[in-house]
Amino acid sequence: MSKKKHISVFQPFDFKNQFVDFTPHQSLLRESVNDFFIHALNDKTIKLRLPVPPHKKTVNDLLIVTEGYATRQVGIKSFEVFKNELLSVAQLKVATVDFYSEDLDGFYCHFSNDFLADNTLLLNWQLSSNQCNKITLDKERAARICQLLTLINDLFRSNRDQHKKLIAQYLRTVITEINCREIETGPQKNNKKRDLAADYIGLIEANLAKGYRVNQLAEMLHVSPNHLNKTIKNNLGRSAQSVYHEILLQEAKVLLLQTSKDIGEIAFDLGFSDLSYFGKFFKKRAGQSALAYRKMIEKY
Repeated sequence: MSKKKHISVFQPFDFKNQFVDFTPHQSLLRESVNDFFIHALNDKTIKLRLPVPPHKKTVNDLLIVTEGYATRQVGIKSFEVFKNELLSVAQLKVATVDFYSEDLDGFYCHFSNDFLADNTLLLNWQLSSNQCNKITLDKERAARICQLLTLINDLFRSNRDQHKKLIAQYLRTVITEINCREIETGPQKNNKKRDLAADYIGLIEANLAKGYRVNQLAEMLHVSPNHLNKTIKNNLGRSAQSVYHEILLQEAKVLLLQTSKDIGEIAFDLGFSDLSYFGKFFKKRAGQSALAYRKMIEKY
């Protein structure tokens, strides 16, 4: 088996084909989602098959709720998103969509880096998304953002190609509203323990194929294994080893869902030199074998 540096991910077109039901008159939407897509959450003509298992996308996405609530997971964190709250997911982050309430209203939107064509703005967006996935908006800002998203949604459906530049400009304004909200509320206070937890997760995600142990990661972070474990428990409510295993499990599920790789190659990609150990690892934490999990998600 050859070692791969990057884990394969769905293009949004494939993701929508697998998890979203479009009506016949929406066939054009199906073909134009690789760089941008938007829909109102109360649009009953677009049906999302829930729950959506752990996946990665090549786009950034945001969900803003105006009524009802939604439950999603980003990385190892679970979020309930209520009225006047916004959840963002940066590209290539593992995420799930778990539940939408019957009265859910608001907007879902995703966009590629190229669609914005504004590197400085995009950088601000991604930094914001990585620091805090969920933010609470005041009523006035939430109303302004939803007005903009309503305009974008109308333009997208009337003539998406003709209005592409205008849509991108309105979207930049939406992101500016989000960024300004964070500036106005002030940056989070320096928290070395919180930052260490974030650095630990980032280090795991960047070195999945290397099979590092927790003590090696602690050394790379210039802290003792004991200090690292205490910090992770205080911030995430679980041990450093448990966090590591949860991230590995999520990545394994992504690969089983989004690639045709055999299970041995997936184990290798995640730093397991022993296929048998990977099999036991997956079954213990997922409650079923990797093969059974793959067969289950194929039903989608």
